[in-house]
Amino acid sequence: MQSRTSAAFLLVGTFLLGGITGGVSYSLYRRHFSPEQPRASQRPGGRPNIVEDLARDLSLDPDQKEKLKVIIGKTRERYRELHKQMGPDFQKIRNEGDEEIRGILRPDQKVRFEAILGDIAARRKAKG
Repeated sequence: MQSRTSAAFLLVGTFLLGGITGGVSYSLYRRHFSPEQPRASQRPGGRPNIVEDLARDLSLDPDQKEKLKVIIGKTRERYRELHKQMGPDFQKIRNEGDEEIRGILRPDQKVRFEAILGDIAARRKAKG
């Protein structure tokens, strides 16, 4: 009787571990190898069209839509200015963190780390 119970637990445990392993593997695959799915509210250029989305969702009339365009434009300009001011500080922090990471890596890991940083930089540049 005890061996049947043990065998049943072993069988259930095996299936559970297999399911967990499969789920983790699939998650890692999606994160690193699966192409990113574009959001429905995004234009082909990759940026959401906030004005059009809000105008549609809120049923704005043409006058409201024009005013919204002005507001969104001013807000974006303010964000750009803030980014110009803060961007160098963010870059400095990023560089310091990268240097600390390099300090703990083996030479073979450093090569891969530099490739990863290159990929990240290319994505940032592509984003604009």
